[in-house]
Amino acid sequence: MTVLKGYDCDIVICGGGVIGASLACLLGDANFNVVLLDREPPKKIESKADDSRILAVTVASERILKTTGAWSYFAEEKISPFREMHVWDENGDGKICFESASICEPVMGYIIEYNVIANALHKRISCLENVNYISGVSPKLIKKEIDAINIETDNGRKLKTKLLVGADGSNSVVRKLCNINFQKHDYEQSALTCVVTSEIEHGEIARQRFLSDGPLAFLPMKSPNKSAIVWSAKPQRIQQLLKSNKTVFHDELTAAFGNKLGLITESSERKIFQLSRAQADHYVQPRLALIGDSAHTVHPLAGLGANLGLLDAASLAEVLIDTFNSGRDIGRLQVLRRYERWRKGENLQMMYVLDGFKYLFENQFQSVQWLRNSGLDVINDMPIVKNAIMARAMGLNGSLPRFAKSYN
Repeated sequence: MTVLKGYDCDIVICGGGVIGASLACLLGDANFNVVLLDREPPKKIESKADDSRILAVTVASERILKTTGAWSYFAEEKISPFREMHVWDENGDGKICFESASICEPVMGYIIEYNVIANALHKRISCLENVNYISGVSPKLIKKEIDAINIETDNGRKLKTKLLVGADGSNSVVRKLCNINFQKHDYEQSALTCVVTSEIEHGEIARQRFLSDGPLAFLPMKSPNKSAIVWSAKPQRIQQLLKSNKTVFHDELTAAFGNKLGLITESSERKIFQLSRAQADHYVQPRLALIGDSAHTVHPLAGLGANLGLLDAASLAEVLIDTFNSGRDIGRLQVLRRYERWRKGENLQMMYVLDGFKYLFENQFQSVQWLRNSGLDVINDMPIVKNAIMARAMGLNGSLPRFAKSYN
C-alpha cells in the first residue's frame, strides 16, 4: 500500500508492548504503512532466568499470535502448556476441575513469559518493511484535522497520519492527551508474583485456591517443578510476605496452598503490584482508537487481561482491513465505532463476571460458603455447563474476530 501524499504513514501505534506490537504485525501483513512508537524496547531474554511476569495465553490468543507470525520465534523451552485447571475453596470441600481433553482440545492454554512474547513480536516486526519501529519516544502533542491526525513526540519528531492507536498501557499518554476519562476502581488489594520450585511436580495443571483474603494461583512453567505464582491479598499482608525471609515465605506459601504441591523449596525475586479495574469512557474518537490496558484493565483473577487486549488488537485490525478493502476512510468515527461497540461490551461483560467471582469467593458468611462449595461441586458434575464455561474462557466461542477463530 502506498502512503497517500501529505501523510507520513497510514497508522501510528503508540506502545510497543505485546498488544501494540501484535496490532503492528497484523496491519503490516495487510500492507498498511505503520509507525510503531515505543517508550522503551522490550527487555532481552536471559535464557536461564525465570521471569515472574507471565501471561496465561488462551487458545484464541494462540491463534492471534500465530497469525502475527511471531509464534515461530518463541523459544520452545519458554512455552508451558497447561491441560487442566483445578479451582477450590479453602473453606470446604467444593472444587471444580477443567480438562481440555473433555472438549477434544490438546491444551487449555499456555503459560509464557511476557518478554518472550514481546521479543518474538519485535523479531517479526523487523521482517516487515512497511512497519517502522521507533523506540525511546512518546507523544507530547496531538492535533486533529478533519482528514488527519498530527503527532509530535517528546524528541521533536512530527508525524501526520490517518489514524492513531493508543496501546501504551493503563497510564496511557495518548488517552490523557485526548482527554478521555478513565474510570478506575481500586480493589484495595495487592498481588505478589514470583517463580517457585515445589517438591511435587505440577503435571501441567494450573491451580487456583481461593483464600479468605484473595486467590492464590500456581501456573505451571516448563520445568516440571516450577510454577509462577500470583498471590492476591490485602496490601498489608502482601507487604508482610514481600519482606519475609525465604524460609518464612516458603513455609507460608506451602501452608496457604494446602501443601498441594508439597514443600516450596526455592523462589525467585518477589514483585508486587496494586489491583484495580478501569474502563475508558470512550475507546474511540475521530482518528483515534484505544486498545488493551489503554482502554480497560481487569482483575488478574483468571489471567485474562492480555487476552482481552489481543482480542482488541485483532478486532480493530479486522475492522480496519475490511474498511480499507471497501474503499472507505479508516479514521472516520463511524468506522471506529464498530470496533468500540464490538469490544467494549465484551470487555465490560468479562469485567463484571470477574468482579462477581471475586466478591463471591471473598464472602465469609457461612451460608455463602456452603452455597459456594455446593455450587462448585454441582458445576463439576455437569459436563455440559462446565465445558461451556471452559470453552468461553479458552476463547473458543463468543463474538470473536476472524484472526482468533482459526489459523491456517
